[in-house]
Amino acid sequence: MRGYGDCEKPLRESVLLVEKIVLQQLRGIMQEAIDHAMSRPNSPTLSRRDFEYIMRKNQVRVARLQRYFRDMALMKKRLKDLCGGRYPHLNLGPSSETSDDDSDREAPEKYDEEKARRLFRADRISQILTGRQYEEYIAARRTSFMHRNTEVMKSRMRQWLNIPEDVNITQSCLLTLAYLAHETIAVLVDFCILTRLNTSNRTVDPYSRVTPSGKSYNMLHACPEVAQGRGLDGVKPITPQEITEAMRRHRQMAMRSSGRYRNALNFKPPYLAM
Repeated sequence: MRGYGDCEKPLRESVLLVEKIVLQQLRGIMQEAIDHAMSRPNSPTLSRRDFEYIMRKNQVRVARLQRYFRDMALMKKRLKDLCGGRYPHLNLGPSSETSDDDSDREAPEKYDEEKARRLFRADRISQILTGRQYEEYIAARRTSFMHRNTEVMKSRMRQWLNIPEDVNITQSCLLTLAYLAHETIAVLVDFCILTRLNTSNRTVDPYSRVTPSGKSYNMLHACPEVAQGRGLDGVKPITPQEITEAMRRHRQMAMRSSGRYRNALNFKPPYLAM
């Protein structure tokens, strides 16, 4: 949470609530991906394409996921050229799934406003930090579910998500789940920041929040949380009430596409990372 815009010391109650939400979201995504994989008669093995199928309505996030895997493949190739065979436990060899030709299912590259907003916020936060705070902030941004030993990561992910033993999970699926966990936390922090900016004590014209002239209106919610002191000592951390309100608004927006008079039995819960 700190790496995506929260204060230096998040509340314990907020961390537990975020962990509960992330666990619930990942289990739902995993179950839906398994159901989609089992519906294929020829190859029922779970793969990254099943997760991309769930995300098919948001091509920007699909393209972001594919770009993440391309960057991971490039990093593995670079590490293999530098390290060679000195670290066999790193599993630097290309997997059979990531080495396939993905040109038939590549999402079109579009402007990723959500990613640009996070990078813009991280840049503004880093400009007001001291040297020690900047090192801690960068360490928080580098936090990952990845482990040098793939088997250790697989066992931890199985234990955390309570995945059945008969379900075969490839390395690509593990990377996808780790990516979706980070994406869920990032989106949740984004919504909490927007909820805080939209409270009753900030009833101002939203177009007056832009500090530099000439910025796009799409960046209106990128800088105000930095202007009010986020990242410095004494800033209020994200509270469980803000998280609950952000999730309520997210569910409310998801209901608009299907209508209020919908069948509640057929309504699927919205996923933050989708």
